[in-house]
Amino acid sequence: MIRRSEMKTMRTVLLFVGATIYCLSINAQEGTTEPEENITPSILNPENIFSEERKMLRRLTSGDYPFRRGIFKNDIQIKSKQVRLESGKKISLVWGRPKRAKIAPAVFVIDVESASLSNQPSRRFFGRSKSRRAQKENEARYLLTSPFGSNLLGQGFVVAYAVAKDLASLRSARTSDWVEMFDEIRDQKEVDESSFFLMSTKEYANLSIYLASTYSFSGFILEEPHYMLFTRQTHKDVIEESKWLTSEQIWRRTDPSRREFYHKIFSNIYSPIIIIRAEDSPAYDFNEKTLLDSLRESNTYFETITLNQIPRRLMPLGDADGVLNTEPRVSYNPNSVSTWLEGMINYLKVNSDTMPTELQKRAIIY
Repeated sequence: MIRRSEMKTMRTVLLFVGATIYCLSINAQEGTTEPEENITPSILNPENIFSEERKMLRRLTSGDYPFRRGIFKNDIQIKSKQVRLESGKKISLVWGRPKRAKIAPAVFVIDVESASLSNQPSRRFFGRSKSRRAQKENEARYLLTSPFGSNLLGQGFVVAYAVAKDLASLRSARTSDWVEMFDEIRDQKEVDESSFFLMSTKEYANLSIYLASTYSFSGFILEEPHYMLFTRQTHKDVIEESKWLTSEQIWRRTDPSRREFYHKIFSNIYSPIIIIRAEDSPAYDFNEKTLLDSLRESNTYFETITLNQIPRRLMPLGDADGVLNTEPRVSYNPNSVSTWLEGMINYLKVNSDTMPTELQKRAIIY
């Protein structure tokens, strides 16, 4: 027969053991959530996140213009073609299209992230990452994981871009190489040739502006650059002081000959332009008094989408002259990117002769 004192002792022991197990379980849970704290919404994975993160991801990937859109594989078709440049180097031309669309508008994207995503190490094992199939999967990442690629494709546009093993190969492409790639996409039977657009992020502003002046696009979307165009000098000190300088003072302190070059290039762009701007950009006032003033003076039609915050940040950058030497990793401001997407997609629809057919929505990416 168990005495009362022994019962009391046993009860105390059981309470202690129960409390210990509870503490251990709490610590274990905390240990599993710790790695998620530094993960941004752009790379959250629904299979290994908790309820709060899942709710946050659902908010970012749902709605009319989600930050990052999930796409059903059966709704799209992705193709790629190897292109030999005049320099002798090889790059890949990649494009995705809505599978059921008989004809659709197209957007050719020049975005540094398309190269960085395609060169990320594959997650496959036993050497399979070197296979042609794995390479194609890497090349298609931009269409499925980039907010621009996934949303444009999800909204029913054909999306095309060029990737290479390194940025040096891509930089070696000449105007004739780009024209051939543009024609390749425009000539696809599913593409409406009268609804063919160019979109460029700020890292390729020099290239894309020049291409827009030499090729006939239905429209041109440009993220405003953070440097002076058509020169290797950044003029960082002038950019920082441009809020207190007039347009004339800025040109005198930088390179007056560039002003004429701005006018010459922009005068040859006949497609409607939309400039993506950010109020907190250090080059906001500088671009207002150089880029935008030149567009007005050359009577080039343009519109703007102004964001409250810079939508994209890149790490690392290359030299101080604004040229990228390595494939950067891109982080996004979801709210700014969503505003960018909403304005851009509305602009594309208004300027397209063929209305794109939106794909079925999916709240969470796979």
